[in-house]
Amino acid sequence: MTDTRFGELEGSSDLAATQQQHPHALPERAWPGRAAPFAVAALCLLVTAWSVREPGLTTDEPRYIENTERLHSWFGQLVDQGPSVAFQHQQLADGWYYARPDSKNLPLVSLVGSLGRLTVGRFDSEPASYRWGNLLILAVTCGVVFAWIREEISPPAAVVAVAALVGMPRVFTHAQLMSIDPLVASFQVLSCWALWKSRDHRGWTWPVLFGVLAGIGAMSKPTFWLIVPGWIIWAAFTGPRRLWRAGVCLVIVAPLSALFLMPPWWTNPLAGFLDYLDLLLNDPAGWKIDVYYLGHIFQTELTPGVAPIPVPWHSVPLLTAITTPPWILVLLVVEVIGWILALLLAVLTARADRATDHPVPDPSEDTASENRAIALQGLWLMAAAILPLIVMLPGTPAHDGTRLYRPAHYFVALLVAAGFERIRQRWLSDRRHWLTATSAASLAVLATWTTLAAQPAGLSYYNSFVGGFAGASRTVPLGPSLPEPRRPLHEISYWWELLNRRALDDMQQHLPQGARVTFFPEHYGGDLLQKWGHLRKDLQIVSTTEAEYMLMYGRMGRVVDPRAHPSGTRFLHGAPDWELRVDGVRVAVLVRVNRPQ
Repeated sequence: MTDTRFGELEGSSDLAATQQQHPHALPERAWPGRAAPFAVAALCLLVTAWSVREPGLTTDEPRYIENTERLHSWFGQLVDQGPSVAFQHQQLADGWYYARPDSKNLPLVSLVGSLGRLTVGRFDSEPASYRWGNLLILAVTCGVVFAWIREEISPPAAVVAVAALVGMPRVFTHAQLMSIDPLVASFQVLSCWALWKSRDHRGWTWPVLFGVLAGIGAMSKPTFWLIVPGWIIWAAFTGPRRLWRAGVCLVIVAPLSALFLMPPWWTNPLAGFLDYLDLLLNDPAGWKIDVYYLGHIFQTELTPGVAPIPVPWHSVPLLTAITTPPWILVLLVVEVIGWILALLLAVLTARADRATDHPVPDPSEDTASENRAIALQGLWLMAAAILPLIVMLPGTPAHDGTRLYRPAHYFVALLVAAGFERIRQRWLSDRRHWLTATSAASLAVLATWTTLAAQPAGLSYYNSFVGGFAGASRTVPLGPSLPEPRRPLHEISYWWELLNRRALDDMQQHLPQGARVTFFPEHYGGDLLQKWGHLRKDLQIVSTTEAEYMLMYGRMGRVVDPRAHPSGTRFLHGAPDWELRVDGVRVAVLVRVNRPQ
């Protein structure tokens, strides 16, 4: 493997390639060049600090917040009563409420949430105060992405990479919540960055950092683990001798870093990990979480005793095509095609060289640079492809249709930057710096406008291929396969995020004192909303059978479920006491239920 042109390059020409300076680049020793990544991170943090209060409390956040408060209590106990009390079995079990049937999560989301909550978040209101940890991680990620792309490609491409990350509304909005998948994405990117640096440096600093970041990421979610085989395969093809230190740290430092974040496993790490795997693989409830796709419900047991229908494999490419801004798709296709052609050319050239009787000379500086680019972009492409390909397998969960493979879009941003650079090298001369700068700036403006225009429904962004959010949510006749024949082709909104503080205040004007209210689909944060003063304390949150009013949200996989009929008709076509519309789309309603006959 390592004798091919795109494989291991140990010669001086490769070292020269790593030191090439792009004509647009600022000298590394100039303070503007050193400060630019920090400025990008600060700008990202400033923007998200302004927008983080817009989304309402989402479906999963109440559990994460509850676990974070448990963690705070445990650390308080550790300080007040000492390790002898805090590290008792029951105290650990109560404080570190993870990896168990009713809380399958791992602790990173609560640790990151605590970091934000106890620092910057202490000056903010709920639920935003719990989201600040994710904002800090996102800011660091944006700064690293900018620095990485600027160093390896060019400053204009670095601008495009950050613009692509910010310009995917679903990705950027999701990253501002107290959520796990954005942490998976960030630590995958940061780990890949440290892995690549390990390839260039012969010391242990970068490999150890790679191991630490990989270990931290492993405590975010099991989907993080899926990138590890990809790293091994990539390293085998691109230079195992240059990555042996990273391999050692992946085997030793990463598990130790992960274990450090999970004290309940300290006494028996292997048993704790194996029990968690058994929990994931043998969960009696399985992954029966509704997915609404093309007007039908998948992955849930609609009829007792009948196995759920898996989400079709083509949901991944189709939903990606309609939930990603078109300009990003174009540059992604340019990069993928360009990378494949470059790889084929490198392979054919290497075979031709081996077929000659003459010794193969050391690769030139240009060839070394090309091989380096193939290796780097291959790392990004591998990381971007793993989760979507796995979600395409039958029986794998899909949740809202895109969430589980949304971390791949962070690597899409890197590939988009590489695609932009291919176009720049082909059609934009280095002598016309203004044209390159104008192109990058235009894409940054387009990305910003796309994300702003999608708000507050950033998590429900659909592109112009389906007419935007309004077009994707339009009801159409789809036949009698479900009780409500006129329904949207696509999911309206999944996570309750559009029911923010303003919407709740408006809705409560239509509720009498002491009203009995239920949420449908279920919202686990009712008690928190009352505690924070977002819901009136006189309101009684009760079950469906006891309620006078039902607050319904546009999660189509639950609303049009035949077991909940006539909820679909009531939500889509009924006359509610109150409704919330975004871009003309009905996303929430308040209706009277259980009226006396």
